[in-house]
Amino acid sequence: MSLIDANVQTLVLRMDERDRIDAERRAERARLEAEWREQQRAEHARLDAERAERYRLEVEQREEIRRERERREAESAKERERLEAERKQAEADSKKERERLEAESVKERERLEAERQHAEAESKKERERLEAERKQAEAESKKERERLEAERKQAEAESKKERERLEAEYKKADAEWRQTQAQWHQAELEERKERQRVEAELWAEHRRQSAEREQREVERQREAREQWVEYRRVEAERRAEYEKRLDERFDNMDRHYLEIKADMKDLKKTVIITAITASLATVFGVAAFNATLLSGMISSFESGKNTARAQGGKTLLPIPFLRPSTQG
Repeated sequence: MSLIDANVQTLVLRMDERDRIDAERRAERARLEAEWREQQRAEHARLDAERAERYRLEVEQREEIRRERERREAESAKERERLEAERKQAEADSKKERERLEAESVKERERLEAERQHAEAESKKERERLEAERKQAEAESKKERERLEAERKQAEAESKKERERLEAEYKKADAEWRQTQAQWHQAELEERKERQRVEAELWAEHRRQSAEREQREVERQREAREQWVEYRRVEAERRAEYEKRLDERFDNMDRHYLEIKADMKDLKKTVIITAITASLATVFGVAAFNATLLSGMISSFESGKNTARAQGGKTLLPIPFLRPSTQG
């Protein structure tokens, strides 16, 4: 009876041991599966983080490109505004220069007009002086005639010879007076001719100065047009060079972007292949470990069963993990 109890107890202990081993194996499998799931979650999280980082880098690159484009557009707008301000300043300076030249021309005309009026005033004064001298000469001549007439009346009793002498003197004085009149008319004609000549010279000088000013204005406008054409040409060359450099820079950025994108694709492929390989290696390793553990357990169980069967149930196998009281 004690042998049956011992065998039952041994069988129960073996069944408990098998259940415990099965529980440990299930726990180990659950732990390995949990670790594998945790690794998968970590790997997915890492991949998501990498994708988020790549998306953030792409967003930053696009934002940087946008800011660079906006900065260049702002610089181009400032450059256009500066050129427009310079053009307006040049136009204002040209307008001021024209106004200054016109003011100078007006002043020159006023000066010439003042000189002409001054010359006319001097000529008028000279004519008045000559007229006064002529009137004074006429008055003196009249006085002289009156005196002579008085002397003639007073000396009426003198001889005919004296009368003839006085008559001759009178005729001589009249001839001198007529000669004086002729000289005054000649001086007046010469003065009028001189005034006309001076006015003609002044008018010719004024026309020559006006022609020179107009010629200088035409030359200045031509030089200004040539400078403006040269400025436009240089500005067009500068803008073409700037656009060329800008296109080259954008081409380089696009090429670098494509290279980075290609490198990211290769990196993505490498990461995915590495993750799949690591996952497969982990699964195969766990499966191999489970198979090895299970085969060892089955071999041990079969070996113990065969040994117990060979002894015919008379001798109990010592179980190491049983207590000494249970083995006794």
